[in-house]
Amino acid sequence: MKILGKLAAPVAAALFLTACLEANPIVSDFNGASVKIQTSQFATEVSAKGATQAEADRICGQAGKRAEYASTRVLPNYMFESLYLCL
Repeated sequence: MKILGKLAAPVAAALFLTACLEANPIVSDFNGASVKIQTSQFATEVSAKGATQAEADRICGQAGKRAEYASTRVLPNYMFESLYLCL
């Protein structure tokens, strides 16, 4: 029983870090004219940028518009927030 208790913390930490490495885009704001999407610091990879653009296209598409990249800012929690204009 003690062995399982000692292994729980490292296994949980490994799972948490694995989840952090994924660049799943999260919509943080949408007002019809623009959408803000947050990703992890590892989102600078080409595949992550494609996922962010795809999510912005999906959200702007709900308003019958297309997404155009405008800017990115770094948040205090090591996340990126990208702004896309819905045109």
